[in-house]
Amino acid sequence: MKYIKLYEEFLNESIEMRTSIVNGKKLESNWAGAADNLKDFIKLIEGLPETIKSVKVQTGTSNFNPEQEEIKGPIKSSDIKKIIKLVKNADKAFNKKGETIHTFELNSFFGVSSNAEKHATDPAYIQYRTKSGDQFAKDMSSGKHGPLD
Repeated sequence: MKYIKLYEEFLNESIEMRTSIVNGKKLESNWAGAADNLKDFIKLIEGLPETIKSVKVQTGTSNFNPEQEEIKGPIKSSDIKKIIKLVKNADKAFNKKGETIHTFELNSFFGVSSNAEKHATDPAYIQYRTKSGDQFAKDMSSGKHGPLD
């Protein structure tokens, strides 16, 4: 028998929700994840719980310590709109620099928790992955730019 995807699974195939394994059990976040395009990433942002403590949004294009803007919770619809605008502006800034964001990430500072209520109050952050950023990370981990300490 062939596996048939549900319609919702088909629509969400470019969104990957964050997972953790706790005591051998796989846990999936209901709000943290990554997307390979801006349209799907906006869906993730729109699904942020109001109870999130804060969201730090990367606004700069630097590979090392980029600028960020923090939005404090509770997260209201006006905050969601502001976060989306910041992400769209960052995407434009990367494009202007000649870079393409290949992964948009929305993460919890504490990972995925087995306590869903606590996870819904975690502080969050948004960051982006680009080809040059991935190369910078690879170079840093290999020691190409000298020791990390």
